[in-house]
Amino acid sequence: MDIPLLRQDLRLLPGGKDEAGEKEWLLYDPLRHQYFALSRTALLLLRYLPKIGSLAELKTVLSQKDAQIDDHEVAQFLDFIRDNFLVVGSDMAHVQKISVAQDARKTNWFMWLLHNYLFIKIPLIRPDRFLEGLLLLTRPLASPMVRAAIYVLGLYGVFALFWQWDSFVTTFDYFFNWQGLIYFGLALAVVKITHELGHALVAKHHGLRVSSMGVALLVLFPVLYTDNTDAWRLTDQRKKLQIVMAGLLVELHIALLALFSWSLLPDGPARSAAFFLATTSILGSLLVNLSPLMRFDGYYALADFLGMQNLQPRSFELARWQLRQWLFGLPENAPEPFPTTKHYFLVFYSFVTWIYRFFLFLGIALLVYFFAFKLLGIFLFIVEIIWFIARPVYAEIKRWWARRALFSWTRQTRRTTAVFFTVILLAFMPWRTSITAPAIIESTFKTSIHLPDPAQVAKLHVTNGQTVQKGDALLSTLNPTLDHEIALAERKARLLSLQVTRYAASLKNLRDKLVIEQRLAEAQSRLSGLRKRRAAIQLHAPSSGVVQFTRHLAPDHWLEPEQGLFFIYEPRQSQVVSFVAETQMHRIQKGAEVKFIADDGVHGKFAARLIAIEDTAIEQLAYPELTSTHGGAIAVHAEGNGTRTVDAYYKLRAELLHPPKQIGANIVGRLHIETAPYAPMGALGRAISALLLRESGF
Repeated sequence: MDIPLLRQDLRLLPGGKDEAGEKEWLLYDPLRHQYFALSRTALLLLRYLPKIGSLAELKTVLSQKDAQIDDHEVAQFLDFIRDNFLVVGSDMAHVQKISVAQDARKTNWFMWLLHNYLFIKIPLIRPDRFLEGLLLLTRPLASPMVRAAIYVLGLYGVFALFWQWDSFVTTFDYFFNWQGLIYFGLALAVVKITHELGHALVAKHHGLRVSSMGVALLVLFPVLYTDNTDAWRLTDQRKKLQIVMAGLLVELHIALLALFSWSLLPDGPARSAAFFLATTSILGSLLVNLSPLMRFDGYYALADFLGMQNLQPRSFELARWQLRQWLFGLPENAPEPFPTTKHYFLVFYSFVTWIYRFFLFLGIALLVYFFAFKLLGIFLFIVEIIWFIARPVYAEIKRWWARRALFSWTRQTRRTTAVFFTVILLAFMPWRTSITAPAIIESTFKTSIHLPDPAQVAKLHVTNGQTVQKGDALLSTLNPTLDHEIALAERKARLLSLQVTRYAASLKNLRDKLVIEQRLAEAQSRLSGLRKRRAAIQLHAPSSGVVQFTRHLAPDHWLEPEQGLFFIYEPRQSQVVSFVAETQMHRIQKGAEVKFIADDGVHGKFAARLIAIEDTAIEQLAYPELTSTHGGAIAVHAEGNGTRTVDAYYKLRAELLHPPKQIGANIVGRLHIETAPYAPMGALGRAISALLLRESGF
């Protein structure tokens, strides 16, 4: 085998230190602006390659230098320099390899977008010369005195935030309009531009070249980026970390100054903009940039802290090897030797990242499904699931199959086989015999009480939970408008009554008596109606029972008509009301034995029997205790004056076999319904089928 000739434009540069603390060297490819970290073996081979003409001669030289490098390592290094086009090609094989690589990059726009729409980088400017001038202007802002001043002002802003917390929270309402959205966009642009300039300026401060700045599209959402590839040149790990953390520090400083400004500014757009600058900087840094699970600032900071280049590829490879050891105990060495603590940290980091990415990509798939038009949404959803979730799993299973010759009947394989078949049995065998549904115990004799007309609270005669008898006064109210109308009606009735009396005494006016009497009858009828309306807003108990308030009542408060104020219930007469999802309804039969378990931990459990199952799904949920907006288990969204369930639910009623002597107004809990045995995977399949059927309409 001939030894390839290295390209003359490659540059060998001193690097930092590797994980073992040893000196590291970098190989720089100026054509692709790419750096390669060299191991001691690679550096030694690179040293002798320009002087060697054949593989046999290379082995001779290495043996003379007492270099312990086997043939496999030499072959790996030669493949590395060829695959990365670091050699001068003179034969047709090399030309063909370059041609194949070039053709692979020349894909049609559809396939390119399909593979890259999650993250597309678009370089816009080469800012190196501009940054040199900007660095001179901004360097004083990084002085210890200025930074100390920012922290002092920010500390004042933090204390002001706690003093004015209610005002701070309500400021968010300002953004629910077009003007707020404009300030939202401007503030976001300012924060992200300064974030990227922070990276670039610190890189220039350390004498590096910033090759480009531009826009990256994350699921077609634009974010800015800065190319700091030259940070590889730095031998001081602390300086690399400074470049990585510069953007986060800039956002922190913006947040502190924005909090200080918010505490001093009057209400208005400027104060709202300061509010958004603060919240966006803090939350954006904590939730996105600081996360080490995606390749943002937090990831590179962790890699620099650990002194590990290519942190995720190396830790993922180690975790896959560890997984194979746990599952099958294969006789193969780890990809890299690490100390025990670091080894398991990297394995833990990999598993956490995989779980995070699974839910992230699943969320992105759902996002593009619901926000794109349906046909495109379905297509992108399938791409997300196959490309980012199914493909890595398939690749790992292929690795297992390729190593099938190494499998043997060991303790690990026996354990894995037992767990696998146990999971299969639990998933597909019918063993579950009950389903659980949100439920509530309510009185069967319950009367809701409200006002027929608007009124003002004058006096409250009862307390919450008080026992009353039929006819007892509950609430006295006032309605000045109604009282004024009654006074006018009484005056008009008196005047008409006097006119009737006067006309009766005068023979001259007898012909008008019938007209006046008719008007008097109308006035008295209207007065009677008004008095009935006033009597109707003086609330009395329609039946005996216990009073339960449904809203806060206080003197002088105005109450709207038809608004529930309280209800009276009979505590000894109660039933269980439950709501079951449509996918579970085929298992439920009338007369089934059920068990109600209260959530409060006080009332315990009650045996019951199903007595009614409604044939149609409910349109609105009349029990706020069960809704997701009040901490319940049923997802709802507001609609008109009520709440509508997101999924289809059917109402069930059950009678208590041994009802308690007395219960509160409502007891929230779960209803366990006995059913025929069923398999969990069958329930999942039915739910997926229902989802596909529901979403299949265009």
